Amino acid sequence: MRWKIAQNTFFLSTSQLVARVIGFFYFIFLARRLGVENFGIYNFTLAFVYNFFPIADFGLERLVLKDVSRNLAKAQFYFARLLPLRLILGILGYLGILGTAVILGQPWQEIQYLAIFGLGLIPYNLINLIIALQNAREKMEYMAVTGVALNALAIAFGSFFVLLNFSLNWILLAYFLAHLLVLLWFLGRLGKLGLEVKFEIDWQFWRQALSQSWVFAALTIIAVFYLRTSIIFVGLLEGDYQVGIYGSAFKFIEAGILLPQSLALALFPLSSRLFEKSKERLRKIYLNGLGVLGGLGILGGLGMVGGAKFIIPLVYGEKYLAAVPVFSILGVAMFFFFLNSLSGNIGQNSPKVKTFLFLLVGKFIFHAFLCLFLISRWSILGAAWAVAISEMLGTIINNWFVLRILR
Repeated sequence: MRWKIAQNTFFLSTSQLVARVIGFFYFIFLARRLGVENFGIYNFTLAFVYNFFPIADFGLERLVLKDVSRNLAKAQFYFARLLPLRLILGILGYLGILGTAVILGQPWQEIQYLAIFGLGLIPYNLINLIIALQNAREKMEYMAVTGVALNALAIAFGSFFVLLNFSLNWILLAYFLAHLLVLLWFLGRLGKLGLEVKFEIDWQFWRQALSQSWVFAALTIIAVFYLRTSIIFVGLLEGDYQVGIYGSAFKFIEAGILLPQSLALALFPLSSRLFEKSKERLRKIYLNGLGVLGGLGILGGLGMVGGAKFIIPLVYGEKYLAAVPVFSILGVAMFFFFLNSLSGNIGQNSPKVKTFLFLLVGKFIFHAFLCLFLISRWSILGAAWAVAISEMLGTIINNWFVLRILR
């Protein structure tokens, strides 16, 4: 069992590391080629659209992971019925992107960027269903390979368009093209995965699934919105240039939390089973994981705090020196991101999952108001402090809640 956990964590962490490394160099490439303002538009577009990915998923990925990991024979049953539902949710999510942009009064050019990048949501939603089924079988190498493939293809297309001096529209379209190719590859291999394409319109199953998954959906949606709230508020309050500066530093947070996220996902099927069979054993695994991640979080946080003056100019160039103090503050937040990463496993498998949702909603509201207050006074420094303070508070509350459940 420990070997399986270690193997899956290795697969996910290594693939995420490879994907994030090549993605990070692509990020630097774009930062230097697009200029600070266009780079800010690019950052805002990605942050805005990625908030709708969990809305389109609507918690079904976690439902599949929870249910199918307990009964592997249900894989085809879930696949046939969730395939049409996820297609519908993907389309609705795409329309939600455009509708929200219109309601917020975004300029036509920005809505066009959102419309192009948002196309990737539809094939992503179908890919994610297949990956969720494989994760439930604890075959997480598929997710590992897919993560690298999506990044590599998107970067290949995007770099090609940049080198040809194509517009930002084409650079954003690269993500849709990458997702479409990976989806076609998966569809061609379904037989080897023991799956068959069937569109079962099962209204009763859909109602039952959505009635269970909405809690997981709410948890994931809020978590994703929470992660990118500071970037969106900087864009709305400070403009594209400041988003470019702030986004360059915040990218390290997105890259750094890949390890705890990988460990959390690798542990999720086991956590689901042990929650019913042995809470004491689950508690020991949780505390061990917390200790490991706490140590790694300290190393990552100290590296960001102490290395800010060297890392930012080395990576991005002199134009991004204003990001140095932001980078140092986010180093404090990095430590708490690591400590807070495993609590969702227990919360989502607990009968008290709605209480966990309530805590997360409170954390999100607090974070949003903190961003609004601090950004309006201290600009991007305020945004960074909002992230650090919110994550520290969330770490304390979430782990208190989890340890009470596992006592």
